[in-house]
Amino acid sequence: MEVGGERYATVGGAHVVPVAGVDGRLVLCGLDAIGPDPVALLTQVGADTAVCLQTREEIEPRHPAYLDWMEAPGPYEVHHLPTEDHLVADDETVTQLVALIVDQLRRGRSVVVQCGAGWGRAGVVAVLVMCAAGAEIDPAIRDLRLARPAAGPQSGDQDLQIDRLAATVRDSAERSRDPLP
Repeated sequence: MEVGGERYATVGGAHVVPVAGVDGRLVLCGLDAIGPDPVALLTQVGADTAVCLQTREEIEPRHPAYLDWMEAPGPYEVHHLPTEDHLVADDETVTQLVALIVDQLRRGRSVVVQCGAGWGRAGVVAVLVMCAAGAEIDPAIRDLRLARPAAGPQSGDQDLQIDRLAATVRDSAERSRDPLP
């Protein structure tokens, strides 16, 4: 579902991704949606956390002020996991990021995940968040693409990371829900 209105439609939009069993919202977008005014986008979609998956080298020529904002985001929470386009970050770090996002969503908070176009790298994270919430890979990719057309893994490395981590993030999320003994 597209959110944010006309202002963001011309730059690829911002879309809510369906994640089962959480009160918060997962929103995907590209750099041109969040880069010019991150506070405006976060406010518009009701998010208080941003996750940036781009490298500094990708961001700097287009939206250098966004890099400055990420260093001092005010009341917002920012997580930066620089990942080359069409590639993946290391499995352990991605697993930790997914756990953090799932925790935020379960607490009713909304999270914006952003990469260049909000498709590949952000799509991998979204699919893994959906898997952590109990979805299987293929239905998660289908539901993601219904919510944000073209989003999802865009390379063999991204497909393989989803295959490697889907069960791990699901098991980790289930353990974090279990009451302590």
